Amino acid sequence: MRYLNERLLKDLERQMVVLSGPRQCGKTTFSKWVLREKLRGEYLNWDQIKDRKKIQKQEWNEDSQLIVFDEIHKKKNWKTFLKGIFDTKPASMRMLVTGSARLEFFQRSGDSMFGRYQPWRMHPFCMAEDPLELGLQERWNRLLIQGNFPFPYLSNDEDEMNRWRRQRWSLLLREDVRDLDLIRDLQALELLAEILKNYAAGLISYSNLAEDVEISPKTAKKWVQALEKLYLIYILPPYAGSMKRALSKTPKIYFMDSADLRSQDIGVQVENLVMLNLLKRVHFLEDAHGDPLTLHYIRDKEGREVDFLIASKRKPVALIEVKTSFQSPDPSLIYFRDRLNVPFAIQLHTELKQKQTTRLGVNILSAQEFFSTPIATRNFWERS
Repeated sequence: MRYLNERLLKDLERQMVVLSGPRQCGKTTFSKWVLREKLRGEYLNWDQIKDRKKIQKQEWNEDSQLIVFDEIHKKKNWKTFLKGIFDTKPASMRMLVTGSARLEFFQRSGDSMFGRYQPWRMHPFCMAEDPLELGLQERWNRLLIQGNFPFPYLSNDEDEMNRWRRQRWSLLLREDVRDLDLIRDLQALELLAEILKNYAAGLISYSNLAEDVEISPKTAKKWVQALEKLYLIYILPPYAGSMKRALSKTPKIYFMDSADLRSQDIGVQVENLVMLNLLKRVHFLEDAHGDPLTLHYIRDKEGREVDFLIASKRKPVALIEVKTSFQSPDPSLIYFRDRLNVPFAIQLHTELKQKQTTRLGVNILSAQEFFSTPIATRNFWERS
């Protein structure tokens, strides 16, 4: 996660840093690297009983340069606790808060933490971040097959990957979910999570999910939202602009681990991986620079659809369509580009022999090349 290191260290000088992200994406590795290489201090994990007692009694060393609180959002009134610590700590002490649930879900209006912290989101590996420095095609294939999380990606071992992924699902669905929502029927929740794979890269139907799992649509929606909080899935909102009445209002669903969809159609796998690469970039640019970027898809009531739309201050700046083989520009891409006056229309392919070509004003690019540009590249869609 080298693209984050120096930026987070800089923010730690003046504010509390709140770092959220999926379990085992690198948050603890980063925290311990800072403690080992940069700042002397303590790592305290709320899930560990001995650390929990230390946190409750505030028994850390006051001379520490850095205190890391991991999974502290599971503590009752955790924000009030952190605010009190931050406001009374020695000026030389920094605070890093990490969590595997989406900490932004816990924010409320009138948040007393406002102005005291800088939020950051960490994602697993992507095309632009590969410590092994593999070739682009080998990197792409490994992200699809082994997944984007560090352990399976680096191990490149089928048995290790399967065991790791089974343990991860068990941890999320049987332990972590209980810290967020009062879901008692964990077997039904596991069934819903498996069924959601069939909805990947597609529209969510809470009524259909409810029927399959034998729960109410309201419960189905609540459970899906709980799985998003735990970073098992990501719910992609539709774009709602000047064509509001003509556009779909139903969100789409994607999985945060690209290898969770190995049993699905290759087109679904590729679209999911593209979404993960786009989301990581959008989140970074928002967290690092305050760029007002959001990621969506767009679909109208006539069935015209483009896989992804990037908006800045709610205004579309780029449309991105994904294809697994080369063909002419998608008619929907051209339609929405012209209808919404979008500056950039891009069609990504995974089997494109030429690096770049333009047809009908659409930039046709290799997905592997497109996503190999550095994460920190602002307006990355313009570099096509």
